Amino acid sequence: MKKILALTVAGTLMVTSSVCVFAAEDTTGENTVTEANSDVDPSPDIKGLEEKLKKQEEQAQADREKAEKDKAELNQKIGELKSVQEELSKKLTTLANDNKELEQKKAQLTKQLESTNKSLDAAVKAKNKYEEKYNNATAAPKRRETPSREQVLSKNNAVGDGNGGYIAQGGHVQINGGKSNVTFTLSAPTAGVLSSANKYANSIGGTLLHCVTTSSPGVSFKTAVVNFTVTGVSANDSIAVYQLQGKNWVQVMVTSITDNHVTVNLTQHGPLAFVRVAAVATATH
Repeated sequence: MKKILALTVAGTLMVTSSVCVFAAEDTTGENTVTEANSDVDPSPDIKGLEEKLKKQEEQAQADREKAEKDKAELNQKIGELKSVQEELSKKLTTLANDNKELEQKKAQLTKQLESTNKSLDAAVKAKNKYEEKYNNATAAPKRRETPSREQVLSKNNAVGDGNGGYIAQGGHVQINGGKSNVTFTLSAPTAGVLSSANKYANSIGGTLLHCVTTSSPGVSFKTAVVNFTVTGVSANDSIAVYQLQGKNWVQVMVTSITDNHVTVNLTQHGPLAFVRVAAVATATH
């Protein structure tokens, strides 16, 4: 702004000097210097420059005032922001302190919880141990389970007839004409075999007493004399024994009948039907 004012003033002085110094040229060719008339009004161009300079000064003053005002406003806003910053900093510090306290409380509660859990586990174990001792001390003696009839019969190598009677084999089977410690294993016949034995006994006018299947795992023979324990048989009964061979019931030799015993000669294993008959038929071989 100062440079503009200096240039403007210099231009004005130059124009004024030119008007005052130079005069009209005479006929001899020489210039005559005349003193400027002080009563002459300034040139319109000079007035315009002065007005323009004045306006520029006024504008510059207005700009300075506006700048000062803006500066004051900015300083005020900066002050407000600093206040907000300080307040936020204080709150942040407070939150940090609160968070630290919370972490400390959390650590304390965690330790308390761990201690409580250990105490609870110990209490539960002690309670369970006490209850176990109490139950053992107050429990009634266990009763021995009574084995079922089937279990008893199976243990004694016997098969029941469904009516309270049974047939069994106690060993000492004569194998191929000699004494042995072999025992024929007995098992109940299938439903089909039992039904067939009943039908056959009825067909010959007899009564089926027992039906059983024999086996001797690990022992083979050509002839065997087997003493069966047969409940419901007396020495005076007529007992015939039939073996299912293929699809036919074949009579086998009975060598002895005593109270509750029937001795039979066998040449192979298979289902046997013990039948009470009116008279004993000749055994087939």
